[in-house]
Amino acid sequence: MKANLQGHSIILLIVTLLFVFQFSSKQLFSQADYPQGYFRSPIDFTPSLSGTFAEIRSGHFHSGIDYRTTGVEGKPLYAAADGFVSRIRISPVGFGKAIYIEHPNGYTTVYAHVRNFAPQIQQYILSEQYKRESFDVDLYPERNAIQVKKGEVIAWSGNSGSSSGPHLHFEIRHTHNQQPVNPKFFGLNIRDDISPVMQTLKVYPVNAYTAINGQPQSLVFELNGANGKYRLKQDQPINIAGDVAFGIHVYDKHNHSNLRNGIAILNIFIDEECVFAYRVDEFSFSETRFVNAVIDYGEQVRNKRRFIQTRILPNNPLKIYPIAENGGIFTFSGKNNHAVRIEAEDALGNNSTLEFSVSASPPALIPLTRVDSHNKTLFRHDQINRYQTSNFLLEMPVNALYEDIWFGFSENEQATGTLAPLYHVHDIYTPVHRNYILAIKPENLENWLKDKAIVVKQDDKDEWISEGGTFKDGFVTASPRSFGVFSIMVDTVAPQIKPVNISNNKNISQQKEIRINISDELAGIKSYRGTMNGKWILMDYDPKNELLVYEIDERTSKGSNQFKLIVEDQVGNQAVYEATLQR
Repeated sequence: MKANLQGHSIILLIVTLLFVFQFSSKQLFSQADYPQGYFRSPIDFTPSLSGTFAEIRSGHFHSGIDYRTTGVEGKPLYAAADGFVSRIRISPVGFGKAIYIEHPNGYTTVYAHVRNFAPQIQQYILSEQYKRESFDVDLYPERNAIQVKKGEVIAWSGNSGSSSGPHLHFEIRHTHNQQPVNPKFFGLNIRDDISPVMQTLKVYPVNAYTAINGQPQSLVFELNGANGKYRLKQDQPINIAGDVAFGIHVYDKHNHSNLRNGIAILNIFIDEECVFAYRVDEFSFSETRFVNAVIDYGEQVRNKRRFIQTRILPNNPLKIYPIAENGGIFTFSGKNNHAVRIEAEDALGNNSTLEFSVSASPPALIPLTRVDSHNKTLFRHDQINRYQTSNFLLEMPVNALYEDIWFGFSENEQATGTLAPLYHVHDIYTPVHRNYILAIKPENLENWLKDKAIVVKQDDKDEWISEGGTFKDGFVTASPRSFGVFSIMVDTVAPQIKPVNISNNKNISQQKEIRINISDELAGIKSYRGTMNGKWILMDYDPKNELLVYEIDERTSKGSNQFKLIVEDQVGNQAVYEATLQR
């Protein structure tokens, strides 16, 4: 139903009242919905958060809350309730070192980016890693094999995986489907009496007949205010003629932290009728990338600001909009003034409000703007899309896009080091949901280099990054998940191995560990293998610091030892380091 703002709709008013009654935060977050007091805090110090549930991150919703650990590692972490260890994931990326505990009440808690585990758990992990000869493992212990009690130390905090600093990532999930739920719903002792901060409003025309303050393009409005009350800096109504969508740049704050976090709820009222509501109480990991359809993606890329937009894009299946009149598009077509109120709320009920007026005008009778379709191809989001030249092929699967686009393509001359022209594939301001096929025909590629050729993409610093790829039938084919500038390069350079605290014939009897830096120039590290006296040893890999660490144990004997490390990149280049070590 289209939001007709010329008069009040009785039906819409009833729906709004029901919504306010049924879906207000104080009703939804009641003790009847989630067990209160069942889970204790996973930490024993005053909580300070650096991340909130469903916070909008690059390419995903944040699936838990992040407890700050005062910039250090090694804080004890406690089981939030009785249960058993159902999964242990050790990875150089993502959650890094993480432990999952299943509880009898139907929930599972997750503790991620840890440094190490309690002795019983650590012993099990080491045994499996040596059995598989792999640092990277995904383990599922037998049910009830490793039991824990509420308040028992299970691990120590760290900075493992893709963490950008020491902290604990903590989740509560439904066990049956592994969908994360906001941990704040369970009565954890997290002090927060600070209202969200509203920074900027953006108004978008959604067709060629709309004008905003007489302009046919989107306009940004800065805000004044504090302590939950905000208004436009401009001291006059916004004039809107036609159909628009809104976007709001807002963040939340917590006690004991100056960091910016995400909100939980966004409601929009026009003339006291709720015409739009957004809330993320839980979500599926298979849905998390749809966050790119929730935000103004172009604004994020251009200005590093995340606006939650009201317009629901055609390929946005998320069930996070209890109310969305006309898909989040609002019609101002009469000659009346309208009162608009935007409310932002955090998970504990702290609320902020932006109020402003809209002066409506009839929309234009002729288009104010025209779609630039010259030399472009219409790509429909719900169809397979294909673009091909003699030296280039792109094929996108169904629903790789969030909405239809006029696809743009151009090519420039080769750059230094590339073996193909620079192909400008649409633009970096348009998000892509699914991987697609991209194939480029290289020029003057010698046969012996075919296995070393990869597709590369320019990053925001105009440096080349690898998208991988394989050579077949004269093309190098990769599967990127973004648009940009692509070409072909070859990587013939072996990875670099730089010992940090060892050298040939060094006496290491006073050392507790061996530390080695490994890096690769282009294709990226594929694998590494360290051995001592011909037998595999566990080397903890931290890619963000390009660091391998081996904790010296009984596998390094007294006397002379032969250490060997082989590192291979994604196209098969190998580097080898060997040293005799005395102990």
